[in-house]
Amino acid sequence: MSQKSSQSKGRNTAKAAPYVLRHWLKRISILLLKLTLVLVLVLVFYLVYLDSKISKKFAGQKWQVPAQIYARSMELLPGKALTQQQLIVQLDNLQYQRNAKLDAPGQYSVSRNHVSIYRRPFTYIDGYEAAMLFSVEFNRGGINRIMQRQQKEAVNFARLEPQLIEHLVAAQQEDRELVQLQQVPELFKDTLLLVEDRDFYHHHGVSPLSVIRAFWVNLVAGRTVQGGSTLTQQLAKNMFLSSDRTLWRKANEALIALVLDYRFNKDQILEAYLNEVFVGQNYANAVHGVGLGSRFYFGKPLTELQPADYALLIGILKGPSYFDPRRYPERAQQRRDLVLRLMFEQHLLDRQQYEQAVTQPLAVIPRGKYLNAGYAAYIDAVKKELRLLSIDAKHQDQGIKVFTHLDTQAQRAVELAVAQQLAALDPDLQAAVVLANYKQAEIIAMLGSKDAVQGGFNRAIDARRQIGSIIKPVIYLEALAQRGRYTLATLLQDEPIRLRSNDQDWQPQNFDKQHRGQVTLLDALANSLNVPTVRLGLQLGLPAINEGLRKLGLVRNVKLHPAALLGAVELSPLEVSQLYQTIANNGLHQQLSTLQAVTDNNGHPLYLRQHQLTRRYHEQEVYLLQHALIQAAKTGTAKQLQTAFPGVIIAGKTGTSSDYRDSWFSGFDQDTVSTIWLGRDDNKAIGLTGSTGALNVFSRYHRLQGVDSIVKPMPEQVSLQAFSINTGYPQAENCLNVLLLPAISVEMPVMSECTEE
Repeated sequence: MSQKSSQSKGRNTAKAAPYVLRHWLKRISILLLKLTLVLVLVLVFYLVYLDSKISKKFAGQKWQVPAQIYARSMELLPGKALTQQQLIVQLDNLQYQRNAKLDAPGQYSVSRNHVSIYRRPFTYIDGYEAAMLFSVEFNRGGINRIMQRQQKEAVNFARLEPQLIEHLVAAQQEDRELVQLQQVPELFKDTLLLVEDRDFYHHHGVSPLSVIRAFWVNLVAGRTVQGGSTLTQQLAKNMFLSSDRTLWRKANEALIALVLDYRFNKDQILEAYLNEVFVGQNYANAVHGVGLGSRFYFGKPLTELQPADYALLIGILKGPSYFDPRRYPERAQQRRDLVLRLMFEQHLLDRQQYEQAVTQPLAVIPRGKYLNAGYAAYIDAVKKELRLLSIDAKHQDQGIKVFTHLDTQAQRAVELAVAQQLAALDPDLQAAVVLANYKQAEIIAMLGSKDAVQGGFNRAIDARRQIGSIIKPVIYLEALAQRGRYTLATLLQDEPIRLRSNDQDWQPQNFDKQHRGQVTLLDALANSLNVPTVRLGLQLGLPAINEGLRKLGLVRNVKLHPAALLGAVELSPLEVSQLYQTIANNGLHQQLSTLQAVTDNNGHPLYLRQHQLTRRYHEQEVYLLQHALIQAAKTGTAKQLQTAFPGVIIAGKTGTSSDYRDSWFSGFDQDTVSTIWLGRDDNKAIGLTGSTGALNVFSRYHRLQGVDSIVKPMPEQVSLQAFSINTGYPQAENCLNVLLLPAISVEMPVMSECTEE
């Protein structure tokens, strides 16, 4: 090849190189453009998908909110038998602060015989009740008068807000209490944004400047003080993503934050964050939201927290496990003080406020004071009743409010009474108690174990044990209901008897193994004599006793045999309480209940309990039985009550099962019927009778709680009648050897002369 040809070819090659380069660059550019368009389209479609998914969830019901269970409201009125100390204890349980200034709701002060209260606003069964400042004056009998401080006038009624005792949360689920943004104090919101996202109201969901600022602040501080994620990103992660530390999750977090910021305003996002943020762990349940966080750590609403509390709660959000103030108080206090320092530097606190806050100890309540401490059996009963209600499913996960009849004061008293009684006894001894207002058929307290906080097996409802002599009033009431045949003076035979029961010979014995020949019906019941009771029961017939159990309120069918006349029938403490509710309430029966009302989250009623009383026995015959049960508490098997409460009229019946396996007592004063059971789960003998075991719990409870003497007017057609001691027949009052007893007068012949046997 010539030199000229070689030069020509080199020039052509040199000219082609830029062309080829431009050609490939063009192809690559087109490819990149296509890829970019594809990525943009994918991103657009993905954003549309996210937008649809996020908007639907965020605009609708964001969370399943657990039902909130409340105790009864403490009602205050002149004449009520309530001591000053009992009111103070209730205020302390509601986490009221003692403050003489009374400058905010949730405070009280004490001076001599007065308690002044700045009550919180709240919504109850019958509507909203505004905050109220009033004073309660006490005298020896209880409340003397109530004065409303603003108007300086006496009022006849005031109430405290009901105590929140439980959130119904299934295991491993989230627990929260919703708050609205306007309910959150401004200082709390300002501090939260200062620590977590200063540019919240200025960025579009993602803030590069926040990342840079957080890096610099953390570098200067020498430790992590601020995070780079915005509140919107944190909300995106908490509501829609897992906590995996991956680039894909961070990318998703940013995209979701952009969508949220585009679709919803800042206040909506902030409110959602306040309700979603994780604040701690309550055993198996995660605690979410600052509303519930305030109760979880401080036992009171967010509106009543102080700056030091704000700083602690906000500081915890960075790592609720790491900064747990109950487990790591020093670590939590350092975090709180750091937040307080930021508040001071950014002029949210002046120097005096800062110095006062930073010197305060951590005001965190013990875990045991949060919600359901001590109410396990009662809450179990509430859950059982709730399952029987027909509440629309759409309300069940929206924070319904369940108002119960639980009297926390009575509950604490019975827990203490059981603890005192069982302290020196068999460690395997168990207890169950049901207390009820028998006039309204309201269960006011319940104990399913000697350990008040123990869940699981609820002996008050689920343990069926032989009831012993607790059954005897059923037999005697059936006898007294057969008018003209039996009176309190009727003589019963107390002589040996042998029976055939379950293919075995049975010879019932009195407790003292003695026989008295003849005894009055009144003495036989008051002294719980077995032999005359069996004879009486056989005269009436077992079907009549079964019918008596049904009329008094037993809903189960039980098979009776002769030994059942002495209590060889198994009932639960709740079932026994139902029988005695009808007896105490003059023969008027109503199903015992824990539930007062259920409302939706806005206070609209979903269920209101109706008082459906039915007459099961005539008032006259029940009055005679009550007279006998009062006599049992004066001179019979429960006579120690006369010593414990001299001059006070109480009625009740002891019960002891065979071989001393179960100790029972059911009794009532003017308002409350109590059923107490003591025994062992393995059904071994406990060596206690009803008088030496359960009755002592009854006495201890009423010494703590107080007792109201029974005042029951004699019904029409009942009058005092003279009866012969020797025959049990009516006599003239001026005769010798007579008993003066109440009797249904229309059935008594008019006696003008004395008759002799």
